Amino acid sequence: MSQRRSRRRSFQWVAVQGLVLFGCMTAAVWAQADRQSPSVSDAPTSSSDTSGRDTSGSDTSDTDEAEGVAERIDPSDAPSASNPDLPDKLVIATRDVPPFAMRDEGGAWQGISIDLARVVAAELQAESGRELPLEFRDLALGEMLDAVERGEVDMAAAALTMNYEREKRMDFSHPIHQAGLAIAVGTEQRKPGWTGVIQAVFSPAFLRIVATLGAMMLLSAIAIYVFERKQSDGDFKGGWTRGIASGLWWAAVTLTTVGYGDKVPRTTAGRLMGAVWMFLGLFIVASFTAAVTSALTVTQLRSRISGPADLARVRVATVTNSTSADYLRSRHIGHQTFADVGQALQHLKDGKCDAVVYDDAILRYEVFQHQSGDAYVLPITFAEQNYAFALPEASPLRERVNQVLLREISSPEWEAVLAGYLGESLP
Repeated sequence: MSQRRSRRRSFQWVAVQGLVLFGCMTAAVWAQADRQSPSVSDAPTSSSDTSGRDTSGSDTSDTDEAEGVAERIDPSDAPSASNPDLPDKLVIATRDVPPFAMRDEGGAWQGISIDLARVVAAELQAESGRELPLEFRDLALGEMLDAVERGEVDMAAAALTMNYEREKRMDFSHPIHQAGLAIAVGTEQRKPGWTGVIQAVFSPAFLRIVATLGAMMLLSAIAIYVFERKQSDGDFKGGWTRGIASGLWWAAVTLTTVGYGDKVPRTTAGRLMGAVWMFLGLFIVASFTAAVTSALTVTQLRSRISGPADLARVRVATVTNSTSADYLRSRHIGHQTFADVGQALQHLKDGKCDAVVYDDAILRYEVFQHQSGDAYVLPITFAEQNYAFALPEASPLRERVNQVLLREISSPEWEAVLAGYLGESLP
C-alpha cells in the first residue's frame, strides 16, 4: 500500500515538472516571436497599446523626418568610389620629356602621358557634372617627385617609372607603358668590316706610333750617311738628299731583317752602326707590333658595344635622378650624369663618352628627332620597367584613374595614338 502511494507521488512530481518545463518553453517561443515581428508602434497606421495610449504619433514624425532628409540630399553629392571628391582644378606636374610630355608650336602640352591625363580629366568632369580645368606645372624630375609627395599637385604625368624607392614616397597608377633601358652609341659602330679597321689605322694613336718609327729610321739614315759619305766606292755617296735616301732604304731593310745586301756600310764606324741598328731593330719591331695591336684592340673594343655587359669598360653618360642612373650605380658602373638626355647625347657626339644609357622610348625618339646622323640606338633593351602616373599617398583619384587607364590603353584608338608618337622611333 505504501509502495503504491509512493509510486503515485512520483508520477505526480514528474507531471508537475513536465508542466513547468512546457510553460517555460512556451514563454520562450512567444518572446522570440515578439522580437522577430514588427511591433505595433512601428506600423504606419495608428493603434493603441494596452493602456489605451496612442503610439502612432512619434513613429509618423520619424518617418516624415527621414523623408525630409532624403529629399535634401542629392545622390550625386554622396561620396562613392566612382565619384571621388574632386578639386576645383586638376593640377598636373610634368616636364619636357618627349614623347611622353612636350610642348607643341603653340606652347600647349602634348604627348603620351599628357593625352592620357586629358582623357582622365574628361572622365572625371563627365561624372561630376561640372567643369574641371587642368593646370600643368613644368618641374624638374626631383621637384616633381617632391611635389607629389607633399601633395602640392594632384598627379604627375611625364616619363615616370615605377620603382621601390619612389613607391615608398607616393602612390602609382596602373602602368601606362612598358619598356626598358637602351644604349645609344656613336654611328661609327655601324661601320662594319674594313671600314672600321681603316678608321682605326688612321686614328691619332696609330699615327703617333708611325711617326715615332719614321723619326728613328731618319736618325739612323743620317748617321749611316755621315759615317759612309766619304767612301768613293761606297753605297751612300752623293749629296745629302741622295745619301740620306739611300740611308733610309738601308735602315728599312735592316730593321725588317730583310737585308737585300744592295747597300752595305764599308767603314768600321758604319758597320758598328749597322750592328747596333740590327739589334735595336728587334726591340723596335716588337714594340711597334705591340703598340699597333693595342691601338687596334682598344679602338675595336670601344666601337663594339653590344650590350649592358660592355658598359663597365667604356665611358657612360645618363640623366640625373633617373632609373638608368640607379641601374648603373647598383652595378658599380662609372658614369656621368646630365640634366636631360639631349645633353648626354651631345656629350656622345663630341666624343667625350662612348655610350648613353636611358629609357628606351625616350632615347629612340630623341635620337630619331635630333641625333640621327650622330648616334645609333642598339636594338636591345634590358632592365624592363613600367611607366605610370604618380599620385599622393591615399589619393581619392587613384581608383578612378586606374579604371580609366585600364579601359583606354586596351582600346584600338590608343594603339593608333602610340603609333603616332613611337612608330618611327621604335626598332
